[in-house]
Amino acid sequence: MQELRVIGVEDTSLVVASADGTRFSIPIDDVMQARLRHPQQDSGTERRIAPKDIQAHIRSGMSAQDVASITGAPLEYIQRFEGPVLAEREFVVQSALDVPVRTAADNDPMAQPTTFGIVIRQRLASLAGSGERWASWKETGGGWIVKLSFVADQIDHDARWQFDPRKQSLVPLNNEAVTLSQQGELASGLVPRLRAVAPGETQSDAPRFDSGAFALDDDAPSTPAPAPVPLGRARVEDPVQGNQTADLLEALRRRRGEREAATFDESESRSAHPSTGAIRVIDVPLTDFSADDSSQRSTAPQPSARKKGRASMPSWDEIVFGARPDEDPA
Repeated sequence: MQELRVIGVEDTSLVVASADGTRFSIPIDDVMQARLRHPQQDSGTERRIAPKDIQAHIRSGMSAQDVASITGAPLEYIQRFEGPVLAEREFVVQSALDVPVRTAADNDPMAQPTTFGIVIRQRLASLAGSGERWASWKETGGGWIVKLSFVADQIDHDARWQFDPRKQSLVPLNNEAVTLSQQGELASGLVPRLRAVAPGETQSDAPRFDSGAFALDDDAPSTPAPAPVPLGRARVEDPVQGNQTADLLEALRRRRGEREAATFDESESRSAHPSTGAIRVIDVPLTDFSADDSSQRSTAPQPSARKKGRASMPSWDEIVFGARPDEDPA
């Protein structure tokens, strides 16, 4: 590719020449004029990131380096817009520290109330805390968060409050913030201490809930456990015990057959009578009552057969006294 140099302008054309003296004419049109007025810049991403988006990232707690990393924009371009937002975050921290609070030590209602920052610093002094650092940011779609970082007993702590600048209210969000915000004497430390365990101490000293925690009665008779059967061999039953079991089963079968036959005969004889067909009767031998039943049946008077024909009209005595004159009990 040859390099050309401009040697002049003729009418609406640009005259250029090469190294060997060859001249060229380039027309000056609208496209060339637009390119000359707005030269292409290497940092084209600057135009694609709006300042309000950069400030929104800074307001959410990010640094300029973090915004440059996620957006790809130059760090110098990001730093041009972070100043007002950093001042806003610092103002929110100072506003939270200046919130008036009233403690149990404030007995005079007319006295000037103590501020939140003074109370927190007094509590940090009682804990021998150091490295006090305050920060603030605004949650997306939420309110402002105020954070206090400090070191106590060589442990880093992070206390956070939700701050409403309009209502001048602070709400603790974690355990450290609750401990610093509550009234009264503070505990010995913000972190619970662990109990040291001696090398010889075991879990057997602690109470347990298993079979080994219960005392067994040695006097109670116990049945000996059967001997284990080797793998691949079937258990052999005792021949004496097997014969006794077979005899017992056979006796139960015979007894059951006799009872079923007796019950079936009795149910057939009683189901013939309509009044006792649905009554369940206990099995009782009937051999002792067969003779008496037959004698009673033979001696029982048989009702005389009615004469066929027209029924007789009842008399006045039958209607009044309920009996015929010839059946007078007297």
